[in-house]
Amino acid sequence: MTTLVGLNKLSLAHKYGQLFLFVAIIILTQYKLFIFSYALLLAMIIYLTIVANQSRVFVWAMAAYTIGYLVLLYGDRLIEELPLTISSIMIINRSLLLFPILFMVYVIKKFQKNWNLYGLKPNWMATISFPFIWSGFHTVTIRVFLIIAISINLAAFIPFLSLAKFNFGDPNFLLFILLFSIINGTLEEILWRGIVLTRLVDLAGEKTAVIFSGLGFGLSHLAFGYSWWLCLLFALGGIFYAGITIRSGSILPAIIWHILFNVFMILSGMITYIGY
Repeated sequence: MTTLVGLNKLSLAHKYGQLFLFVAIIILTQYKLFIFSYALLLAMIIYLTIVANQSRVFVWAMAAYTIGYLVLLYGDRLIEELPLTISSIMIINRSLLLFPILFMVYVIKKFQKNWNLYGLKPNWMATISFPFIWSGFHTVTIRVFLIIAISINLAAFIPFLSLAKFNFGDPNFLLFILLFSIINGTLEEILWRGIVLTRLVDLAGEKTAVIFSGLGFGLSHLAFGYSWWLCLLFALGGIFYAGITIRSGSILPAIIWHILFNVFMILSGMITYIGY
């Protein structure tokens, strides 16, 4: 019995060690401290190889994310030299999220694991509760929850919307809203609520995965110059994106929510449109 308890505690330590490594890697990559990221990942891979009799797919997936993010930054530097408008560069930059996505999918498939548990058609009639997703003082269907969440976001952004300064007759502006919102919203959801959430669920279970995937998502915005407080608010949003994904069995509701949130951010000026 004592041996079994000891093994359970060791397994728990391995699990949370990888979870906090995940948070550390996200922060380090946002500050471009890749040497420290690789050192931590290498140390964890060696440790798990020697000490732990468990799959190392999560650590290798994070290594793939780090390499993919480095390629993203390199690609971003290259496109800045191209004779393109700033808005076009912003759209292409978001498209570069394909690099960490593809690198992670490749590594996960090498381990013969499912890279996305939530690529199915959503169950719109599944229920979700507020404020704790699985429980709370109010429970509604996914469809109703999504409508309420988008309405709350719109109401929160209304004081900051600057519709007067935008020329809605400008096809370039409308194209920017459409392309940026769809590309960013879709690729971020595939990365965070598709790949990362799937791997975290496999590592630590649904409830822990919801919290840590949301935290990682929020902190991934540090590189854009957002404050820690605003990134933590994004993390809260990320928790509910993950919750609606798990409860519906699909990333589609989160993609719809995320795309519209991006539209609100552009119209409020939090994401700047520069048409030259």
